Amino acid sequence: MAEWWETFFNTEYVRLWERAEAPGQSEREGAGLWAILNLTEGSRVLDAPCGYGRIARTLAERGASVLGIDQSADLIAAAEQRRGGIPSSRLRYVRHDLRQPLPESGFDAAVNIFSSLGCGTEAEDQAMLSTLRNALRPGGAVFVELTHRDRVAVALSQNSRVGHRLPDGTLLVEETQLDAVTGRINPTWYWSGPGGSGQKSASLRVYSVTELVKLLEFVGLRVQSLHDGSSTEKFIPMGRMMSSQIGVLAIRD
Repeated sequence: MAEWWETFFNTEYVRLWERAEAPGQSEREGAGLWAILNLTEGSRVLDAPCGYGRIARTLAERGASVLGIDQSADLIAAAEQRRGGIPSSRLRYVRHDLRQPLPESGFDAAVNIFSSLGCGTEAEDQAMLSTLRNALRPGGAVFVELTHRDRVAVALSQNSRVGHRLPDGTLLVEETQLDAVTGRINPTWYWSGPGGSGQKSASLRVYSVTELVKLLEFVGLRVQSLHDGSSTEKFIPMGRMMSSQIGVLAIRD
């Protein structure tokens, strides 16, 4: 039986989520990652999974040498279409299952953002993080960014349905339930607009900050700092200004 994520990340996903991006989001996140990871021109960066290449492209435009990895053939194809004029010597895309080791290593940094952990089991997340860790040079850094459980619980206590309209007029509505025992959210997205209508469902483990730190330490990474998403700002764990995303910087000793 196929896992949900094997078919979820297709061309329809790109059409919807690319339009849902806030203006300048990729550039802001790229700037934050550049500063957090102390990247310079020529730094070797692994973006895994890379989706349709928005962060990989942004970092390559700044001068990094980037390898983007994703299991979805549709997302890799979309990333290639969006590379612009960046040469393959500075930006490459490869289809690969991150639960398996990479044939390349020696990267200065690896990024795993936009809640890319949690699709499968905790053991599979450990395997993915081990792949990132082993792909780094000694002293290299991993940055993981995802939605954390505390924020999800607060948001769902206020409203389990969230909707917004995309620039092309499409109405996108999300309904989410949280399983407190498994720590998984089960969101379903419904949309209707000029490009048609449909729905997609997913199942995603949402880690608490404590759980995520332990996961990183388990695979041999030493946590350095916590951030408000992919920014240089500090993570805010509670209160009205609680961070919606947790970004964790960790080092391979």
